[in-house]
Amino acid sequence: MFYPLSVFIGLRYTKSKRNNQFVSFVSLFSTGGIILGVLALITVLSVMNGFEGELKQRILGAIPHAKLTNQSQTIDNWQQRIDLIPSESSVVSIEPMINAEAILQSKTGLQGVKIEGIYPEKYGSKTVQDNIIIGSIDDLKASEYNIIIGDQLANKLGVRLGDKVRVTSTRGVRYTPLGQVPSQRNFTIAGFFNVGSDVDQYLVLMHAEDAARLIRINTNQVTDLRFYFNDPFAVESWQPPALNDNEMIIDWRSTHGELFAAVKMEKNMIWLLLCLIIAVAAFNILSSSVMVVTDKSAEVAILKTLGIQASTINFIFIIQGAFSGIIGALIGTGLGLLLSTYINEVMTFLGLHLLANASGGARILPVVHEPIQIVSIMFGAMFLSLLATLYPAYRAGKVSPVEALRYE
Repeated sequence: MFYPLSVFIGLRYTKSKRNNQFVSFVSLFSTGGIILGVLALITVLSVMNGFEGELKQRILGAIPHAKLTNQSQTIDNWQQRIDLIPSESSVVSIEPMINAEAILQSKTGLQGVKIEGIYPEKYGSKTVQDNIIIGSIDDLKASEYNIIIGDQLANKLGVRLGDKVRVTSTRGVRYTPLGQVPSQRNFTIAGFFNVGSDVDQYLVLMHAEDAARLIRINTNQVTDLRFYFNDPFAVESWQPPALNDNEMIIDWRSTHGELFAAVKMEKNMIWLLLCLIIAVAAFNILSSSVMVVTDKSAEVAILKTLGIQASTINFIFIIQGAFSGIIGALIGTGLGLLLSTYINEVMTFLGLHLLANASGGARILPVVHEPIQIVSIMFGAMFLSLLATLYPAYRAGKVSPVEALRYE
């Protein structure tokens, strides 16, 4: 009794029995379509967000987000150069680094690797530090010639903790009467890490001073300065520092940008395809609303003869039609959040394993809920449902009492 007339009658129409059972079936089917579309969209995008987060953590967490270098790949007095760089809130740390390609040789094999000479107290990659399974980053001390390598690289070379390996650098070549002699030195395996990405196969960490001696540069020189951000995607809006002659800035987009662009495009395509399910359900709401208008044309005519305005009639059928979409969006959002949260338990119950570890075991699906994304899906479904009711409501307002009640 406290509702406006249009709301009261519109809600009554959603509960009333109709003369045409097919109209009720189409209305129920359209609500189910909205539920299914919202549920699928939230579940799939939450899993895609999880995979994107995994890639960001495992790949971008183990590599520099941006680096400052020059054509000679030698930066003198790096401490002073860092002091001249203005601080930015998005930059977590600036790390001096010696970067070079090398060959790692053990008693049973050899492998091309990428060496990184670091200062442990300034090392910015938390992903590698948090995934060291044996040893510690502090084991890399100057003049002790220790290294930490990935466990996959260790398996390829057949080495264990404490083994000696020979590191031959492609930089720092000496010229002798016998020709070019590459720089090489024996190092001791001091630890292993397992990031879970391809860096486990090629990355070798050592102290910066040991790396400087290996490639024959001064110990107060580095090859580049590396920037780490609180969010790797913040590099897109980052204002780089002023550069000196021959200096350049290279960020992760030049090496891994295509991968994340492909992931983003895939998410957009999945979003578009699953939105079509919601769009089809919205068209079902439109068709069912048209049928309801036809079914209730006599009642609309009676309301008009009682003095009800056409705008009130319009609102009655907007409320009646949008009710199915709103209820469907709310139920679909709740079920989508529930399914995506417990999707691994559901898959285990059904005996489905979409992912597998290298050891043969099952991996869980990563799930990340983005509140803005979920709210956008829910209100987007409601908006499409509301939009689908405008034409049937317009037709209801144009019903002529004379024509509708001629044969009553």
